[in-house]
Amino acid sequence: MKTIDIKSAWQGNSDCNTCSIRSSVLFAELNEDDFSKIHSPIDDLHYEANSAIYHQGDFAEFLYTLREGYIKLLHLNTDGSSRIVRLVMPGDLFGMEALLGDRYTHSASALSNVHLCRLPKALISQLGEESPRLHRQMVKKWGEALAQSESWFAELNTGRIEVRLARFFLRVAKISGSMAIAPLFKREDMGLMMDVKFETISRALASMAEQGLISNISRLSIQIPNIEKLKYFSQFGN
Repeated sequence: MKTIDIKSAWQGNSDCNTCSIRSSVLFAELNEDDFSKIHSPIDDLHYEANSAIYHQGDFAEFLYTLREGYIKLLHLNTDGSSRIVRLVMPGDLFGMEALLGDRYTHSASALSNVHLCRLPKALISQLGEESPRLHRQMVKKWGEALAQSESWFAELNTGRIEVRLARFFLRVAKISGSMAIAPLFKREDMGLMMDVKFETISRALASMAEQGLISNISRLSIQIPNIEKLKYFSQFGN
């Protein structure tokens, strides 16, 4: 772990030149006067795939910005069942419930190797009160997170499983021309995202490959030979 002095990062000094803090989700609008009010550094962290960032019920001291990789937010129900309620993607803010209470309401775990920034709750609370610019960014990112969660459930919980997978791949795909590559996570995690058994995920992937919707299925990714064909399938199911 290394720490980043926020003012230095904003000015592009030292190795923080590569941090992209100046265009990050919370600090894009801040000016030098805002940064002069900050006296706590942020932590620059790397986690390997399957590592826990925090657990549901842990004391909430930090918010996080994801720079690289993918993170799952997992909620454990009172009956012992669990569900992935959101996929955190690069540029997203998570752990925001730290600003509302003392405990995290879900667990956050790395689906891949990840690089993130950890921001002290006290720092964000203090600056949010003193800087209307940061307050606007917080409201914006909170709204985006809510919209993501709502669309997540709408897209991944309706229709047959192949259609849901198509919507998922379109959401996370990196497009190059008419082709694209999408990450593929453990079948158990994919099942928790879509509320089906992992065997169902495996069968659906095989079916989509037979239809030519995806190809080159590996442990970590799939290829989308024709992005427009997959978009049509995601809307009409054929």
